Amino acid sequence: SKFSFAAGATESLGGWRPCWEATSSLQALRAMNSAFRAISRCPQARTRSLARCRQLPVLPQAHRMCRPCAAAAGAGCCELDSRRQFSSKVAPLREMSGGEVIFNMLVEHGVDTVFGYSGGAVLPLIDAFHGKSIQWITSSHEQCSGHSAAAYAKSTGKYGIAIVTSGPGLTNLVTPMQDALTDGVPMVIFSGQVPTGAMGTDAFQECPATEITRSCTKWNYVCLDFNQLPWAVNEAFRIAASGRPGPCHIDLPKDIVSMRAQVPEAVFKKAALASTDAPPMLDMAQIQKAAELINKSKRPIFYVGQGASHCPEIVSKVAKKANVPVTTTCHAMGIFDEREPLSMHMLGMHGAAYANFAIQNSDCIVAIGSRFDDRTTGIVTKYAPKAKAAEKEGTGGIVHINIDKTCFGKVVQPTVPIWGDTEHALQALDPLIQAPASSEREAWVTQCQAWKKDYAFDYVRAPCGQIKVQQVIEATNKYLHDSGIIDKKEVFVATGVGNHQMMSCQFLRWVKPRTFITSGSLGVMGAGLPFAIGTQIANPDSLTILIDGDGSFGMTNMDLQTVKRYNLPIKIAVMNDDRQQMVWVWQRLFFEGRYISVDNVNPDFVALGKAYGIESISCDNEADLPQVIEKWLTSDGPMLCEFKVVPDICLPMVAPGKALDEMILLQDRDAVLGTSDEELGSMKFEGLAPS
Repeated sequence: SKFSFAAGATESLGGWRPCWEATSSLQALRAMNSAFRAISRCPQARTRSLARCRQLPVLPQAHRMCRPCAAAAGAGCCELDSRRQFSSKVAPLREMSGGEVIFNMLVEHGVDTVFGYSGGAVLPLIDAFHGKSIQWITSSHEQCSGHSAAAYAKSTGKYGIAIVTSGPGLTNLVTPMQDALTDGVPMVIFSGQVPTGAMGTDAFQECPATEITRSCTKWNYVCLDFNQLPWAVNEAFRIAASGRPGPCHIDLPKDIVSMRAQVPEAVFKKAALASTDAPPMLDMAQIQKAAELINKSKRPIFYVGQGASHCPEIVSKVAKKANVPVTTTCHAMGIFDEREPLSMHMLGMHGAAYANFAIQNSDCIVAIGSRFDDRTTGIVTKYAPKAKAAEKEGTGGIVHINIDKTCFGKVVQPTVPIWGDTEHALQALDPLIQAPASSEREAWVTQCQAWKKDYAFDYVRAPCGQIKVQQVIEATNKYLHDSGIIDKKEVFVATGVGNHQMMSCQFLRWVKPRTFITSGSLGVMGAGLPFAIGTQIANPDSLTILIDGDGSFGMTNMDLQTVKRYNLPIKIAVMNDDRQQMVWVWQRLFFEGRYISVDNVNPDFVALGKAYGIESISCDNEADLPQVIEKWLTSDGPMLCEFKVVPDICLPMVAPGKALDEMILLQDRDAVLGTSDEELGSMKFEGLAPS
């Protein structure tokens, strides 16, 4: 049977209505329908259809014609036909394998580094990298490859590329992909696959790769046709960086990547023209409404997320012009220099009490590139009471600027949603923002600064000259700022997940965007060391510091071999308290001190570092701390320092079911934790422990 599919015109076809034909089956028709939807201008339709499409048909030239010229096929009068002839005129051919095609596509996309691990099914691809211009970084484990690629992207804003083999190679990347998806990191992952003839037979190291990665990627695709390799690579790069960034995955059967063909140079020239989708057009009526709310509000605050990482200058300009305090999420720290008087530092569950007070008392919250994550809102029913009241009175409310419109109303219903790139939105707002004339705005800033002074981050010192995690991080921050290193060079800090992560947010002052490399939404223990590796490789002249806990470090410390292999000058701090302290605290508060699975049996970390050929030292007292910090941070090559610390609770803390300003503060410490490990605190907790 012959099937014909006529579809509406698209912008890219200049208004023509193409008639696509196939002399095959209903399945082919459906594939064409999916293919047409995939090139439409609707991102949601494109993503939905492409995620389901396994193979796009390559249609004959004669079947691509406009309706008015269908009768004149071959006459050269069809605009679409002539354009295709022009773009595919005779060009030099080069014989190459599928792996070489992919390599050359990566070169055209500006890729200079990939992270990966070898394996049988992916050999035809990685063979193309031998002796070539793209740097190949071998990690100790596929999960480490994924996290390092993510850190490369987090610290630069470029694409992170990971390449692994089939089966377990791919499944080991699920955690990094999910982490990249929830943290908005642009990544492109290539996985090997068994030959097409063996797919579906439970062959050795076979897994249904794209079915596994469907829910943890923005888009995925198994390439069953050599001719689709260039298209698939371009599509992955486009989708990964369009809108809110995220990971894309291409699965590559071994026989497809091994296949050889004469490939025209034009294939790679087209790759250079591929780009991300255009950002949304701004609704100026919404911009005007937002400006009016900000101008008339008495107590505004900017709540900034990592969606503003690319535009710190305009964030600072508008905040200072309007005299508005600024608080950030953990991924956004440094977008607004935390040394500025208007900075309220990080808010949230373990954020600054003064930032949480400011949010709850603000009459106009301007969310810029943030998404109202649960760790930043507390219980939603008690969130932003003053802003909600001001909304009803028409004197304030919540302005939400985000490039991902699906986040509007997902957690908090905004008064004024603005769909657009944060930089574009702030540039449009800037001329409409008025410098405050009344004294009420100045009084608000004064109140915020008073909260900063009264509720500054602090901790109870350990007895007998012992040290705590907070103390080590505080000393590190002091050295970085007093020595001027923080302004002289790029300084990045990577962490694992736990107390040390939150205490790094609290006791380091962040001055530049993209310098805190951590797992936010997913909270991946063990990501710290591979994060530091990816960051150092992406920024070879930087000072890259890893602040890790003994629990997190124990999960991926085998990646010390990667540090040694490439002689990466990473400064590694292991905060060793011999337990998973954050979870230990939750068991103490919510499970009456019934501890399970929180004690660590650690190696001698100094001996471990030396076993890998890495200079390693230790510190367990405050008298030696300043000298040890200086030696550690100024060493020429990699250095591991084990800090033997006294366990502590991370405060402030917003308990589950509580409002953002109903925090456990330092003065509540003994009532919450007790005065010793044996004695429980007097304050009782109900409900679910934090997840």
